[in-house]
Amino acid sequence: MTLYDLVDLARRFRPKRRPSIRPTAAMVYTGTFLLSVLSFFTTYYGLKIIVPTPLAMIGSLGLQSAMLGIAWNLMKIKSNRIPYLLVFSLAASFSIFFSYANFNSGLKAHTRAEQARAGYADAARPVLNSYATEAKKALARGVYQVQRLGQLYDIEQTKGWATMIDEGSSDPVIQDVIDGARRTVDSWRANQGTDYRQGAGVGIISNYIATWKRTAERNVEIVSAYARHIDSLSMSLSMADPVADQAEIVTDAMVAFPMASVVMILGGEQPLLIDPPSPASYPELPVNNQHALMLVLGDLLEMDHLTAFSLLFAFVIDFIVIVMALAGSLMSDNVDFVMNRVERDGLRRIRRLKIDNPAELEESLHQNLQRVRIAGRYGVELQSAINDFASKKKKIELRRGSESVDDAWPDQPPMMSSVSEGETVDERESVTRW
Repeated sequence: MTLYDLVDLARRFRPKRRPSIRPTAAMVYTGTFLLSVLSFFTTYYGLKIIVPTPLAMIGSLGLQSAMLGIAWNLMKIKSNRIPYLLVFSLAASFSIFFSYANFNSGLKAHTRAEQARAGYADAARPVLNSYATEAKKALARGVYQVQRLGQLYDIEQTKGWATMIDEGSSDPVIQDVIDGARRTVDSWRANQGTDYRQGAGVGIISNYIATWKRTAERNVEIVSAYARHIDSLSMSLSMADPVADQAEIVTDAMVAFPMASVVMILGGEQPLLIDPPSPASYPELPVNNQHALMLVLGDLLEMDHLTAFSLLFAFVIDFIVIVMALAGSLMSDNVDFVMNRVERDGLRRIRRLKIDNPAELEESLHQNLQRVRIAGRYGVELQSAINDFASKKKKIELRRGSESVDDAWPDQPPMMSSVSEGETVDERESVTRW
């Protein structure tokens, strides 16, 4: 048998239809598909960060289809694989990145909220401390003013010397009250046309001082109440609370601050207060898609354990999908592996074979013609034998000898024996060779 006959037999007996996939291969394909569905959803939720839902759905489906389709058929691609590998690499990169974005956003949702709350609490505490410091500073001075005005009132009541005292720079407010009492006396003299006799007892000076004393007491009462309030607010500020609740505490402290009373106690001096932090500067959740994308990219630059785990998890999922898809492709391709090797080897040998040798061509034609002649002769003799046995009403049995067909043909024809209707197997006629 020539090499042409081998190649022809290989092609002829090649299965027309692939055999059914083995259970192992079916399980590999099923697992690959399920993991690809998982990767589809992780990529989809990652894409939703920057694009609308319909576009995220289409993009995720396209990426997974490209990855799975190329991986399943990569082993069967016989031509240049570089374009397919390039498309596969781009699809896998996008799938891994957006899966990472999904995992990173989910794992860090609670962490980002805690960081935002802690950051706002750290920024809010100095503000509350500044309010409390200014209030207590004004309270201490207000208490001194109440006490000092009480002393001046007592001096004026007993001795009439209130206007004879200068407070100086120790407390400008008390000095203003003393100067105001003096101006009140001057105004009385101008209006009455007579001199005012200052002495013990109740008079315009004691009444003036008493009025300021009541105002100072009222200011101290207001500032003291605010000091207690700011202390309670400072204690209630906790980083465990949402930023909105913390901002409400700071706003309450700012609105309730007794600015008028403090300024009056400080003699017109403005307290040094820190501006409250803006809640918008400490978002617990991304405010928009751009902000969410910047957070995801920023985490890549500031790698921590959660970011590293998110990136590794996204890579492992897609890597497993790729490996399982390639394994399934290889398993399905192995069905025709042997026949493909035989055919390729045969074709390679045929291309190298020199068929222009006249002696080889003549020998091949002579063998084929000889086989045709022998087959024709056997056919005529077989038909004659069949007719002869049929006329004698005997049964015909054709038996194949122990030799192979190639050994028996053309020199040895098939063996034939006959058994009559009344004969047993033991009485069978001897086998006749032709």
